[in-house]
Amino acid sequence: MVDSALLMKAASWTPEQKALYTSLAELLVRRNPRGRRLVAIEGRDGVGKTRFADALQVALARAGVEAFRASADDFHRSQAFRYRQGRDSPKGYYEDAFDVELLDRVLLHPFRMGGSTGFMTRAFDLHADRSVEMEWQTAGPDAVLIVDGVFLQRPALAGKWHAVLYLEADDRVRGERMRARDGAHPDVQHESHRRYREAHDHYERTVRPRQKALVIVDNSDWRSPKQVFADTC
Repeated sequence: MVDSALLMKAASWTPEQKALYTSLAELLVRRNPRGRRLVAIEGRDGVGKTRFADALQVALARAGVEAFRASADDFHRSQAFRYRQGRDSPKGYYEDAFDVELLDRVLLHPFRMGGSTGFMTRAFDLHADRSVEMEWQTAGPDAVLIVDGVFLQRPALAGKWHAVLYLEADDRVRGERMRARDGAHPDVQHESHRRYREAHDHYERTVRPRQKALVIVDNSDWRSPKQVFADTC
């Protein structure tokens, strides 16, 4: 049974949000109507991935689809490991920030297996810099897992997703969001953003995630998101 409290979250949507979220939920179900399905929501920092992924879960619930949420941020490595190549290293951020093997082993792989196999949607507390106690969940045979994060089409995760939604937003908007959220410098070209900016540059240059995504969304105005393109097959 779908959680009624989850459905109520759609009450605050604008007409533009409702139209896009609903059409995306319909697209995902149409492409893969049954079984366990994995959906990635990715993009640069500040594009609004978490909010968008939460909304997509609601849209799927409104369509009668059981959906679970997880974030790659909850699969960080410890600070000592993350900064082993230096606190300012873009290479270190791309290679060492996230425990991709753990993400696959305790979440993606068991979720996709189906049956009574348990999966874990959270493994690390970034602010406390420590692992969290394992809380295993199960799902029905027909369910969707929505994961938001960065670098989700990296080679180690290639072929894991049934669909990838790639979010974009104006640099000015992203900077203001990160300032409000983290106290970061509002100019994404500032030196303080170099570690992350150059890691994303490398990822986009080598993986070409935008070209491989099912849908690209301009999320500069989160209350009026716009679909850039979609695979309608």
